[in-house]
Amino acid sequence: MLSASEISSLKGFDSHDRNPVVSLYLNLDSAAYPSRADYETELSSLISKCRKSALDELGLTRDQESSLDNDLRAIGEYISLQYRRNGARGLVIFACKAEGLWQVDPLKVPVANRLFVDWKPQVAPLVETLSSYEQLCVLVTSKETARIFEVRAGEISERPEILDRVLKHHNQGGWEQAKFQRRHEQQVRNHLKKAAEASLEYFRREHFDRMMVGAADELWPELERVMHPYLLERMAGRFNVGINASPEEILAKVTAIEEQQRQTEATSLMDSLGPELGSGRTFVGGLDDVLAVLNQRRVDLLLVENGFTKPGKYCPDCQSLEFAEETCPTCGSKARIVPDVVEEARELAIRQDARVMTIAVGNPAMVEAGHIAARLRY
Repeated sequence: MLSASEISSLKGFDSHDRNPVVSLYLNLDSAAYPSRADYETELSSLISKCRKSALDELGLTRDQESSLDNDLRAIGEYISLQYRRNGARGLVIFACKAEGLWQVDPLKVPVANRLFVDWKPQVAPLVETLSSYEQLCVLVTSKETARIFEVRAGEISERPEILDRVLKHHNQGGWEQAKFQRRHEQQVRNHLKKAAEASLEYFRREHFDRMMVGAADELWPELERVMHPYLLERMAGRFNVGINASPEEILAKVTAIEEQQRQTEATSLMDSLGPELGSGRTFVGGLDDVLAVLNQRRVDLLLVENGFTKPGKYCPDCQSLEFAEETCPTCGSKARIVPDVVEEARELAIRQDARVMTIAVGNPAMVEAGHIAARLRY
């Protein structure tokens, strides 16, 4: 799993127009590409189209063209001769060997097939994919045993088990049974408290985003009672699962809840977008206005309709983006033409630590907004 420092390093990488940087996003989902030949064919098509576009748009020198060809060849040979899926559903490669960059990142979630050639890595699709999957702590517990998992972006790993010896139910009648039953219930309560404390300790160490619980409904009231408020305010869902369930079974439960929550969030955003656009206080829409607030570093969330592209301009002196202006209105320098200013807007938003969400084509609120909108920080 990619670390925050690795992503930060990619964001900060820039060849400063010396050598082109290749950013490859390749879908390896076996449902779409059952065999190696299937995704290798897709890769060949991406390389052919993108190389031609790069030569037309970037104005590469002969040495830069040679550097690009070396990187594209290295990517093709790596995927053809060395790479094995081993359960990966997506693959991301950043390459500029002339500048010391070669990074390969398999993902457990699929990505859209894309290949970019620019002077810096195109990290927005990667960050957008990863940010849609929060770092989750998943506590799975029965009356006797608890297990803690970390889940993010289709990957699951188990932490050391919490093992308690809880007395079993007593089947004999009379006073001894009642006494034994009370002792059993107290030990169950102690076990659930220990499980909650272990989850809190994990939070203090790892600072996860959200939490889910897998437990029988009868255990939840007592578990909720002993959980720290830090954990309760991060609760993202509950589900029923056996204590001996495999990590894959648990991941499937978590993934279903996450997908439903992403759909709910997108619906809520679209419901609020139309009314808010009119006021201009929370959202702005349209490419000109969105680029303006991006240049002002005021964007908290960027919404882009899937497939929306427009040519535009980029100022290398102050890193501003423009759509209609001939020169940079911020510093007056001559802006450089870019084939897709929308993709540049995604990159700029990510580098400003804003979220980016892609919205399905045809949503009425996005059409009204001009296919792109931004929620403001202030």
